[in-house]
Amino acid sequence: MLIGLSLLLIVLGVLVCRFHPAPLLNPGPDGINELRQVELGGLKQWISIRGRDVRNPILLFLHGGPGSANLAKLRIECPALEDQFVVVSWDQRGAGKTHTLRVAEGGLTLEQLREDARQLVNYLRGRFGGRKIYLMGFSWGTALGLMTVRDHPEDFLGYIGVSQIVNYAAGERLSLEYVRRIARETNNRKAAEELAGIDPAYRSADWYPQLMLERGWLLKFGGVYRSADNYAHEMRMLLGASEYSFLDFAWWPTGSDLSLRTLWPGLMSLNLSDAAPRIEVPVFFLAGRFDANAPTELTQAFFERLQAPQGKQMIWFEESAHDIFFDQPDKLVEELTRIKRG
Repeated sequence: MLIGLSLLLIVLGVLVCRFHPAPLLNPGPDGINELRQVELGGLKQWISIRGRDVRNPILLFLHGGPGSANLAKLRIECPALEDQFVVVSWDQRGAGKTHTLRVAEGGLTLEQLREDARQLVNYLRGRFGGRKIYLMGFSWGTALGLMTVRDHPEDFLGYIGVSQIVNYAAGERLSLEYVRRIARETNNRKAAEELAGIDPAYRSADWYPQLMLERGWLLKFGGVYRSADNYAHEMRMLLGASEYSFLDFAWWPTGSDLSLRTLWPGLMSLNLSDAAPRIEVPVFFLAGRFDANAPTELTQAFFERLQAPQGKQMIWFEESAHDIFFDQPDKLVEELTRIKRG
């Protein structure tokens, strides 16, 4: 009886903890498909490396949030990127598969995440023969990414900002104005009442519930996705991703919550227009016309002021809100392929 119970527990443990790289959609003789840990800033962190041809340019993807890790996002939503690039996805310190109680020991800070990103770039360049890489950030990842490229332009072929963050404090004011306006225009009394007491600076003791409330209405009112008003597809994607065990999935919300709560106060003082006025590599801003999460009026103004001697482009996605990968994945692949070809 005890032996049978022990075997059952072992089998269940294996099933709960099992994870593996998903097969490549179009495998080639020179393909690469790895799911591995690398040590960054003294902490083992998870990355995925995938591509049909290892000789293709390297594309490092920095997820949003902070804390919204998803090693499977590009694989599932934009699989054709793997035909054009060696796609590297990274679950940042404190998030996704990298979430661990040891995070506090290493310090979950903006400075540490920048150092982690720097060390990951060094690892990738060393791993792939010193080749320069494309860095693509999404939402919060654009803040981390732009500062990384600013500090070490010698490592990069180009910078791609998808839903580029500019000024968190100004952006939050505009996001709140957006949901309040939609509430008025649609005569949504519940939304208007719930949004009335929110401080867009998020300085009060209950700032986190206020932020979550505002984000909920932003999602409902089309500022996050043009073609969805909930996160059901994101949850299905995470739950079905072979990169994550069931335990990873279960812990994912805890890591996301920790990352956002810890890093948000510092982000509210970040203004990239002042912090990164000049970038020494080609710059591409990809913006959803209906993005109210990273308000595009700020992105457009930043783009116009930004000094980029190697060239800059503002690329609009007319049927997208904040998450271009979900709203217009085919156009995103098309634009990145064009960037690659120069």
